[in-house]
Amino acid sequence: MTRHILLASTLLLVTMLINSCGNDNGLPGGSGLIEATEVVVSAETMGQLQSVNFKEGDRVVSGDTLCMIDTMTVSLQLAQAQAAREAAVTQQRNAEIAIKQAALNLNLAEKEFDRAKSLIKTGSINQQQYDNLETVHARAELAEKSAKATFEAAAAELSRIDANIGLLEKQHRDCFPIAPVSGVITDKYIETGELATLGKPLVKISQIDTVTVKVYLPPADLTKIKLGNRAEIDPEDGRELPLEGTVTWISSEAEFTPKNVQTREARANLVYAVKITIPNPDEALKIGMPVSVSIP
Repeated sequence: MTRHILLASTLLLVTMLINSCGNDNGLPGGSGLIEATEVVVSAETMGQLQSVNFKEGDRVVSGDTLCMIDTMTVSLQLAQAQAAREAAVTQQRNAEIAIKQAALNLNLAEKEFDRAKSLIKTGSINQQQYDNLETVHARAELAEKSAKATFEAAAAELSRIDANIGLLEKQHRDCFPIAPVSGVITDKYIETGELATLGKPLVKISQIDTVTVKVYLPPADLTKIKLGNRAEIDPEDGRELPLEGTVTWISSEAEFTPKNVQTREARANLVYAVKITIPNPDEALKIGMPVSVSIP
């Protein structure tokens, strides 16, 4: 009799475990679509697209040159600016020489004028001679000031040209758009020969080595989780073991369930968005792939 009771109890326990597993143990979770960080690279200058170095599906590394926009116009402008800079440097050097010459003339004029001040008192020179030396001295002062002003103008022009060269060099670099992040080219918006305009999208780079999925939990489930919790992701591709992720964001405000939820009744419920971050080194998870999530 005892043996029959023990057997019945064991069968009841197994049944309860099976039923519990079939109810997913009441774990918080849901379903969602895989998302990834996507960066759209746009043109920062205008010109005809000369070449594209990558195609959709290719992997790029941050700093890779994605394409080349025609550089003819900016190259000519840059050469012109560099020639103007050489002329400005020469003008500045001439102004330096003029300052030195003016300083020598002023020094001589000051000595002669100082001597004249003594001689006029003793009557060794007349007033006309004194006035002439005073005029020479005044002109020497003005010549020095003029030479310094010319030097300052040349320096200002050189600074302006250098700023213009810096701008043109940036425009030249902009003809070679680079990848701001590492990832995969998921979209290409322009072909060789087309005109790239300022702000026109060129390519989209998706960072799929780490992806995310967003699920929506009712308030009752929200109390069971916290940031940093481990999550299990099932892409429903027949694999035996689920992928692992981490709860990295929990909304602080409730919202109505998004429209992509299947039933109208479910959409009317207030829920909280929860984001799961999933390492994806083998790129098994694709953007837009539906997955099931549970947070044990």
